[in-house]
Amino acid sequence: MIDDDDELKAVTRTLHSGHDTLPFITGLHPAGTMQFRRLPGEMQALLESSPDYQVPDPGLGPVWLQLASGDNAAELVVYRARGSGTLYVMAPDPGR
Repeated sequence: MIDDDDELKAVTRTLHSGHDTLPFITGLHPAGTMQFRRLPGEMQALLESSPDYQVPDPGLGPVWLQLASGDNAAELVVYRARGSGTLYVMAPDPGR
């Protein structure tokens, strides 16, 4: 398995330096408290089941996705690693 750590660190630094807050599901969080985590399989299946979803190109930067249903909406920052092709989501760091 290819190690995505260095790539994710670089993208995270860019997001932290360019944004005060970042979205995760229904809230905004301080950018410095967010980190990339592997996108859970259930969440990936939900995204892929949407007719509007397009898989992000590996290494071309994070994409902001908004999922809406009725009066509810969720927003995610998703990144596809160049090396492994793994999908990651920017999520609150549980250690902060």
